[in-house]
Amino acid sequence: MSAAIISDSSSLIMVGKLERLDLLTNLFQQIIIPQRVAEEITAKEDGVAKHVLTHPLFVISATTNHALLALLDGTLDYGEAEAIALAKERQMILLVDEKKARKIAKNMHLKIIGLLGVLILNRNHGYLTKEEAIALLEQVKAMDFRLSAKLETDFLSRL
Repeated sequence: MSAAIISDSSSLIMVGKLERLDLLTNLFQQIIIPQRVAEEITAKEDGVAKHVLTHPLFVISATTNHALLALLDGTLDYGEAEAIALAKERQMILLVDEKKARKIAKNMHLKIIGLLGVLILNRNHGYLTKEEAIALLEQVKAMDFRLSAKLETDFLSRL
């Protein structure tokens, strides 16, 4: 189990909608949610914020790296910009799925993981069977989680 991770909104929303916060809490002792990401999930009326923001392992934090935040604003969406700035500031793993944000984070030499990586880690640690991981993939795809055919094939081969 890793100490902590910083999360963007997309994976957080997916695990919240699945009511499977354990997919993150199995792997991390703390999930840090940037202030802007907390605002994004709170604005949605899907019940995710209630589950996430009341869980003791999920903590809201704001970046102090305002220069990087200003640089990323306009290039990325509101929450992704702060998630990257906070991950850079704290040198922590970033949970992010959006392609453009992942590319920018990689270029900044940040360690990243996406929702499919979280599923693979849960499988590798024995928290999920292969069949459960595949079923969760199908559920998130049904919720309009976008992924390429290559990414899906890579995921299935790594299980």
